[in-house]
Amino acid sequence: MAAVACALGLAGPVWAAKHVIKVSHAVTVNHPGHKAMLKFKEKVEADSKGQIEVRIFHSSQLAGQREGVEGLQAGSIEITLTPNGIAAAFDPTFALLDIPFQFDSAAHARKFLDNGGEKMLFANLGKVGLVGLAAWEQGFRNLATVKAPAMKAADMQGLKLRTMEAPLHITAWKAVGANPTPIGWAQVYTSLQQGIIDGVENPSYIFSQTPVHEQLKFLTLTKHIYDPILVLGSKAFFDKLPADLRTLVFHSLSSLTPQERQYVDEDVTKAETKDLPGFGVKVMDMPAANMAELAKASQPPVIKDVERRVGAPALQAWQSAVNAAR
Repeated sequence: MAAVACALGLAGPVWAAKHVIKVSHAVTVNHPGHKAMLKFKEKVEADSKGQIEVRIFHSSQLAGQREGVEGLQAGSIEITLTPNGIAAAFDPTFALLDIPFQFDSAAHARKFLDNGGEKMLFANLGKVGLVGLAAWEQGFRNLATVKAPAMKAADMQGLKLRTMEAPLHITAWKAVGANPTPIGWAQVYTSLQQGIIDGVENPSYIFSQTPVHEQLKFLTLTKHIYDPILVLGSKAFFDKLPADLRTLVFHSLSSLTPQERQYVDEDVTKAETKDLPGFGVKVMDMPAANMAELAKASQPPVIKDVERRVGAPALQAWQSAVNAAR
């Protein structure tokens, strides 16, 4: 091709065939992760000068959360955005992030991830056919309820609460006396409406950006779990991608982490100070003493389970790094 181009006197470089990157995720077009992924598409297509084409499939158009990761392993999907609870089903290292109340603030969690935490998370992914590309975030998970506010441990007793299908989340809520029920997000609205569940936990803007807020009365800012959304890739695909393009993709995604976090901060602030109050949802801070009470009850069984999954040395190294980032 190049020789023919030279013979014909054509100006400019001749690019190789496109590499198509299919990005699958389950979140909506309003989610910070999707907005950041649109920036990734724009950036990597321009910087690769046409060698890479990015196709984004949002809202589970291509695959659900678990199916998206399975697609990476099978080589049918190149990149997915997935919550930590799903990733932990493929690599137990991610269970370390499910320890409740381990981060004091978003700044603490971000400092930890940026100073070795992300590397620790991604260390074993190659063993399961995956590649860690970036640790983006969804913000802290908070507790929304229908009948009464949940402000202290006593309010959690018997609370029928929707959780993700994340075993350690279930362990934590059981430890504080709640009755956690893992159901799909699509069933949350009707489950609240019919009284099947009393509450649901998620980052605040998830409630304001979906119709679920119509069934809610209270939001307590429990901040019980720092909730990343992980950018994972197919090892089979990235092993075959030319080194320069592979570096370009990795750098493009990691360089967008601050932008994605800014989207999260903007959405959280808007949800908690404007949108949810405007919808009639009362937003309340949980007192630090009450958080400490919940942490005291929920952490020991989760930490015990995490140690069983990852081993004592990995757990100790993780906790030391978390403490060092304070």
